[in-house]
Amino acid sequence: MTEQIPTKSIVEGAFLAAITAVLFIISIYIPLLGTLVSFLCPLPIIILCLRHSVKFAIISTFISGILVTILAGPLQGLMVLLGFGILGLTLGFGIKKGLSLTDIIIIGSIASLVSKGLILLIGFWVLDLNTVLFDIEELDKIITQSLNFYSNMGLSSEQLATLKDSLTQTISIVKIAFPGMIILASIFDTILNYWVAHLILKRFGYKLANFTSFSSWRASKSFFWSYLLGMVLIILGTTYNIPLLNKIGINIQVFFAVVFLIYG
Repeated sequence: MTEQIPTKSIVEGAFLAAITAVLFIISIYIPLLGTLVSFLCPLPIIILCLRHSVKFAIISTFISGILVTILAGPLQGLMVLLGFGILGLTLGFGIKKGLSLTDIIIIGSIASLVSKGLILLIGFWVLDLNTVLFDIEELDKIITQSLNFYSNMGLSSEQLATLKDSLTQTISIVKIAFPGMIILASIFDTILNYWVAHLILKRFGYKLANFTSFSSWRASKSFFWSYLLGMVLIILGTTYNIPLLNKIGINIQVFFAVVFLIYG
């Protein structure tokens, strides 16, 4: 026999799906506040996982996507599924199964990375982000527009020349270190979303594993050796003209430079 879903659960699922849709709409249309609200978007999905089941949460997530599609368009509807649905379902699953905090962050980071990868693929296909991010002529236009802005602000020609060199170098590094930056963004995204979920859900009686105090965080020795590995790969790539080694080394160094910055 087909399992009957209680009416109360259906109403609650529809309500939380609507909340997810509203939060997403706010996150894309209201500057600044939208950025803060975006960290609340996975929360209704996590609650559905805990109160009902992951299967029920998946259905409600798709309903959220349909609602956003009706209100804002199909692309935005797809974004709510990929941008918040995958992460919310993964965090909800990990919390419901009683996984350790480390395991939750790991699987959450992987889920966030997958969702960002899918969003980028859609962006390359629909919005032609490949041209915006990696086309030299487009990047030159961005630099020129920035220089024109600062020129109108009264900067001297010497200052503009220094700024141009700085912008060119920064864009070059960003293009090479893009994979490492996406991985970092996925980890931070997961940590922040879990932290927000922990703050709110504990008020409703849910017991979630908490982070240890920041002062007790210590960098592992393996971090240092990993950073050193990045340096070695850059040297080898430059010496033997192997661009791939150079790019991998830069990504490793960028990643662990941020890690060391956090650990102090």
